[in-house]
Amino acid sequence: MNLRLRLVATLGITLMLLWGITAAWSMRDLSTQLEHSLDQRLAQSARMVSGLLDRVPATSWNGEEDKTSTIPSLDGIACRVSSLRGQVVAGTHPEMNDVLAVEAEGYRYREHNGQRWRVYTLVDNDKRITVADRLNEREALLQQVRRAALYPFLLALVGSLIALWWGVTRGLAPLSRLQRRLLSRNHDDLSALPVRGLPGEVRPLIDSFNTLLSRTRRMLELEQRFTDDAAHELRTPLTAIRTHLQIARRVEGHRQYEAMQQAEAGVDRLTKTLGQLLLLARMESDEITRGSQSDLTPVGEALATAMAETGSHDHCQYDQSVNRVCVALSETLLVTVLRNLLENAMRHGALGAPIEISAKESEGMAVIDIVSQGKTIDAEQLARLTERFHRGDHPQGSGLGLSIVEAIVTRADGRVTFASGNGVGLRVTLQLPSG
Repeated sequence: MNLRLRLVATLGITLMLLWGITAAWSMRDLSTQLEHSLDQRLAQSARMVSGLLDRVPATSWNGEEDKTSTIPSLDGIACRVSSLRGQVVAGTHPEMNDVLAVEAEGYRYREHNGQRWRVYTLVDNDKRITVADRLNEREALLQQVRRAALYPFLLALVGSLIALWWGVTRGLAPLSRLQRRLLSRNHDDLSALPVRGLPGEVRPLIDSFNTLLSRTRRMLELEQRFTDDAAHELRTPLTAIRTHLQIARRVEGHRQYEAMQQAEAGVDRLTKTLGQLLLLARMESDEITRGSQSDLTPVGEALATAMAETGSHDHCQYDQSVNRVCVALSETLLVTVLRNLLENAMRHGALGAPIEISAKESEGMAVIDIVSQGKTIDAEQLARLTERFHRGDHPQGSGLGLSIVEAIVTRADGRVTFASGNGVGLRVTLQLPSG
């Protein structure tokens, strides 16, 4: 069942129940009031007859005359006037003695020939007046009144259901337009859905859907970018490896050994480049940094691991300040950052020149400086250092190390800056949240 039918069914059943209860209560109250009104009319008829009988001669009540006056009878209405001694003075329906022979004052029900009568007896001084209504007439009148009252109820109920269907259809019209818009979209269209004109209750759902579309679009872009980067960057080393293997197949001895070494070196470079690409892809998808800000890593421990992995311990100069600073980043990611920076300094810095490392805390941030000597880098090249596969004038390396550094630092709510000049080949400054 769709939303429109569910709403109409739920609200319609509720509306019908409310109208039904209201109608039943109204009919019951109407019946009670009508019954009470007819009883009052019956009592008033008895009083009217009593007032008229005040003009009757007193001899009629003293038994001096023994003649009963017969009043022309009307269908459904009966009346009898008698003295307190039981003498009937006047009346209708002489055969209805079982209905009209009531001595006590008040209302009663009586039956005659299978028909029920409503009887009222009035005792006024020395007179007893009994009047009766046949209930069939009362029921007919009540049915007419009920029908007259029921038709407006039915009309109002039908009108309410029609108005309900129209209101629900009109209220859900924005959702219908949204459905048509979705059905008419191309399968590769991941643009955000418009929220203008939608009800306020639906907007959070559309906002969440748009967020999902945005994340899906970003993931597809990252996947496409990774595919393009891999195809672009791995083509050259694969070609070189195949060339060296072909040479090794054709030659023997020392030349074959050199060709195999070149092929093996190419496989190592290819493996490293692939690992860097995968790490960068994971960084850009936020997969690896999620939750890592809760970790606290001493800079000194991460630096020792990075120097061991790069073999740069003899070229690094640092003081004990690095052991007093902690970074709100997992050890694995901090080691990756420092390792890539040390590799870059070893590869592109001046041969044999020391790498100076310092660390301090400032305003809740850990500031790490890594300074290497070498040729001054102009401003244009500095701005492109974190571009993918940008190697500058150096053919070595994958061109991904500094891109990975920037990705990790940015996702850790940090910042990385580069400077060159005044006797410094490259100064890399890391600002990361401290513990």
